[in-house]
Amino acid sequence: MAKSKRRRDPAEQPRPQVKPVVWVAGVLGVLALSLAAVAIPLNAAVFGMSLALAFPLGIAHAGSIGIALFFPRSATAISCSAVFLLAMAARSDDPTAIWPVSVTTLIGQGLLISVLGAHQAWPTGLWCWLGGVAAAAGGVVLAPRNVPTDAVAGNLVLFGAVTGGALGGALVVRQWRQISSQLVQERRLSADEHAKRVVAEEKTRIARELHDVIAHSMSLINVQATTAQYRHPCLDPRLAAEFDEMAAASRRALREMRGVLGVLRDGQTGGELVPQPSLARIPELIDSASRAGVDVSAHGTELLEDRTDSEIAGIAAFRIVQEALSNVTRHAPGTRTEVRFGRSSGELTITVRNTAPDRVVNPVPSGGHGLVGMQERVAIVNGSVHFGHTGDGGYEVCAVLPLNHTDNDSQEREIQ
Repeated sequence: MAKSKRRRDPAEQPRPQVKPVVWVAGVLGVLALSLAAVAIPLNAAVFGMSLALAFPLGIAHAGSIGIALFFPRSATAISCSAVFLLAMAARSDDPTAIWPVSVTTLIGQGLLISVLGAHQAWPTGLWCWLGGVAAAAGGVVLAPRNVPTDAVAGNLVLFGAVTGGALGGALVVRQWRQISSQLVQERRLSADEHAKRVVAEEKTRIARELHDVIAHSMSLINVQATTAQYRHPCLDPRLAAEFDEMAAASRRALREMRGVLGVLRDGQTGGELVPQPSLARIPELIDSASRAGVDVSAHGTELLEDRTDSEIAGIAAFRIVQEALSNVTRHAPGTRTEVRFGRSSGELTITVRNTAPDRVVNPVPSGGHGLVGMQERVAIVNGSVHFGHTGDGGYEVCAVLPLNHTDNDSQEREIQ
């Protein structure tokens, strides 16, 4: 019995993802409220401020933390002003009092400077640090209290050291984030450039192979056209002139193709004088993979012996089998691999299928450009290719290549 598919309710919409800055702002808001809840009663009880004065000053200083992400300059001005006013408004004459900067003011100013240093340009955090120290010192000068000078100096030094350390740590974090972001961007750009280079190299390789195939055919045309009047002495003069034109045109085409080949070949590929791969060499490729340790079996290799097929299609077939077996070696070593060939109506069908790996392996890194090369080669001969995982966990590559076969026998000859 077929399972019924659950219909999606139109009212169901994917939940929007919350941006990181919103999370940070929320956390800072909670910290600011917590700090204000502690600072207001502390300033009123310990430093003798009236509640009407302690409340707005505590809210202003703590609230500057909450707006630091969005209004850094305003947060700096508000916090420094609050530090100055808190030092001025303290009425306690206790010699042991912590003055001019209380513990809550120290924590709030350090937190604010940390936020500014990590999320804003470094001058913003520096001005907040200098402004806070200057505001506290100004409060001491303009409204002295009955507190020993050593204690006041120590308080100011501690305030400057703690907030300065917070600024230095925040700048280190900001610099580390910038470097990490630049590294990620550079790696992404390097990966993109590598992908483009690999694809360009594959296209150049295909172009060279096409040149070699077409140059061979053009050479035959040139030889036949040039020798036509010698092989047929009684040839009509007009036909002989046409053959001469054909020979001249083929020679011009060969010269142009040699110029193109000179551009395509570089110092590393200029010595490639090995025979071009073809259908007849595919069994050798399979035997080589077997000797290398791949558990591979081939079916239908006798269908590759026909030498009247397109040379371009033969090169494409060879490269497809080569890349498929290479992928098995890299991504599924030790699996059983099956290569099948079939013919029908002038088309060659190539199927390379491997079983699922018995264990999880660490594959050799690759960019997937071999599959792109398969698609490009198949497109040249107007064929088709598809690849993907099978139902049992294996992988399959299947390509259909037109061979321009002239045989009228359209009966399928695939080996079962």
